[in-house]
Amino acid sequence: MPEMKPSLEVNDNNLGNSFRFQRCGWPNDSDKWHFHPEYELHQIVRTSGKLFIGDNVLNFRPGSLFLIGPYTPHNFVSDARSGAVVPERDLILQFRKEWIEASANVLTELRLLRPAFDEAVFGVEYGGETQQAVYGLMNRIDSEEPLERLISFMRIIDHLKQCRRKTVLGTSRYFIDMRTASLRRFNKVVDYIREHIEEDVSMEEAADLVGMSYKMFSRWFIECTGIGFRRYVIKTRINKSCEYLFSTSRSIQEICYLVGFNNVSNYNRLFRQVIGVTPSEFRRKSQEAQEYEFPLEGFAAA
Repeated sequence: MPEMKPSLEVNDNNLGNSFRFQRCGWPNDSDKWHFHPEYELHQIVRTSGKLFIGDNVLNFRPGSLFLIGPYTPHNFVSDARSGAVVPERDLILQFRKEWIEASANVLTELRLLRPAFDEAVFGVEYGGETQQAVYGLMNRIDSEEPLERLISFMRIIDHLKQCRRKTVLGTSRYFIDMRTASLRRFNKVVDYIREHIEEDVSMEEAADLVGMSYKMFSRWFIECTGIGFRRYVIKTRINKSCEYLFSTSRSIQEICYLVGFNNVSNYNRLFRQVIGVTPSEFRRKSQEAQEYEFPLEGFAAA
């Protein structure tokens, strides 16, 4: 399950290469609510489940392809049975914005690829033939020579730019802005929310925790997340309830109180407002998604 405290993931420079490629199994050390300064192109090879990204909760399945922007909190949670081990679940490319911008200044042609990155501030999901095309390139990139790797990378980004079946994930500035906030201070506040999720969460107490006045804290929190404190708490509770709906058989009424709501009708209303469906519809759709099998060659639902 994703923790509600987003932690900073520190990646090495992969021995000076322009980008970092990984094949990841599941579970792994990155299975937590986390963020990092790199862009991340993430393709699912095996299992279905839920992607928690910013203020969104999405289904993923074999073949699903996402570009996640810098400092955007995210976590991929597979629905595999308890204790299961998946040797290779993900193909991941990570690269820095600074490298893309510096390269575009030298190679004019690369400027044409910038729109693919600009729209990924909140994350983008790509569908259709792009999934298979990108998989073919990603799946061989770690066996290529350095120049071939770079060419494959540019081809991958071009596929993303040309994709017509894509969805920008979220409309709010929900990401960790390292320019306007102390990470340690922000994590203190998120820890406080997570630890008191079943109780009343007070903005006054959160402000005191980081040594700010109520008014200063309110402005600072919006700068960090793009939304107000109360709205953030509601979305945190809704996301936590999604985890319970997705992975347990607890009743909707029980989940409602577990995540700090006082009555079921208010919970249902806010859930629909944030997620777009009722809790019972969300649970049903989650169960249906687990039975889905990706139809294209190269992916497995196991």
